Amino acid sequence: MEYIGRGFLPRRRMDLLSTGVTRAQLESGSWVSPHFGYHRSTQVRDPIRQRILDAVAVMPYGGVLGGWASAYLQGVTTLDGGWGSAVAGQGRLGEPVLVAIPPNSVVNRSGIRSLRAALGSEDVTEVAGIRCTVGVRTAYDLMRFAPDLTEAVVAGDCLIHAGLADPAAIAAYEAAHSRRRGVRQLREAIPLLNGRAASPPESRLRMICRAAGLTQLLVNAPVHDLDGRFLGIVDLLEAVAGLALEYDGEYHWELGQQTRDNHREENLERSGLTVLRVTALDLRNPSGLITRIQAAHSACLASALTSRRWLHHPRVA
Repeated sequence: MEYIGRGFLPRRRMDLLSTGVTRAQLESGSWVSPHFGYHRSTQVRDPIRQRILDAVAVMPYGGVLGGWASAYLQGVTTLDGGWGSAVAGQGRLGEPVLVAIPPNSVVNRSGIRSLRAALGSEDVTEVAGIRCTVGVRTAYDLMRFAPDLTEAVVAGDCLIHAGLADPAAIAAYEAAHSRRRGVRQLREAIPLLNGRAASPPESRLRMICRAAGLTQLLVNAPVHDLDGRFLGIVDLLEAVAGLALEYDGEYHWELGQQTRDNHREENLERSGLTVLRVTALDLRNPSGLITRIQAAHSACLASALTSRRWLHHPRVA
C-alpha cells in the first residue's frame, strides 16, 4: 500500500487481492473501505490528509485537487475544510473535497465535490505526486464558493499569509475568469484581504470589527512605549481610539502563555491602550461581540488623547 505523507492511498479491492491480501484481512478491523471497491489501512496519523488521499484515489484521469484540500497539501493546514473541528470532537460537519475534472468526466463519490473545469498547465502544480491547483486558482475557487463574505476573506487571508497568492494576482485571475459562479463575492472580498492575519479566527474577528464600524485596523501591529521599549504585537489595533483586540485561541489557555499574556496586557494598558480579549465563544455570538466592540471603542475615544503613551507602525488592514 502506498504511503504518502502521513496517509495511505486506497487501492482497488481486486488489486489488493492480487498482491496476496486475503478477503478475511480486508474485512478485519485493520482495513477500511472509504469508497465502494477501495480499501486502505485504518492506521492513520493525519485524518484530514487521509480524507484528501481517499478522494485522490478515485480522481479521474486529468483530475486536479482544488479548494481547501489543495491548500492543505501545500502547507496551509489552517484550511482543513472544517474537518479539524470534527476530528477534535466538536461535531462540525466538514466540507467535501473539491476535485476539478475534465468536462467529459464524472465523479460520484461520497465526500467529493466535482467541478468541471478546463484547467491549463499554469493552473496546476504537483505536491507529493498529487496534481493540485496553484495558489491563485485555489484562492479563486475557495473565495467564490465560500458560504459567505467572511469565509471568503478567511480563505484569501490564509493563502496570502502562506505566500501562495496575493491580492493583485487573485484580482487578475478573476478578471480573466470573470464569468463564473460566485465571482461577485470574490470581487467584494479582494479589497478586504490582509496577509498579515495569522489565523482564521483573527480574520473573522476583523470582519466582525468591520461590521461594528471599525474599518481602519492595523493587523498584528508592533506597539512600543514613548521611550521605544517594545510592548508587544497586538492582533488588531484601532489606532485612533487606542483599542487593541486580541483573539485567545486554545494555546492561550496554557498556564505559561496565560502568564505571558497577562504581563504583556498590563504593559499595554499602562501605556494607555485598552485590550479587548475575544474567544471562540465570542465569535459564535457576532451581535453580542459587535455591541462589546462598539462600547469599548466609544469609551476609548473619550480618553484616547489624554492617556496615549504608545507608538505603532502604520500597517493598515
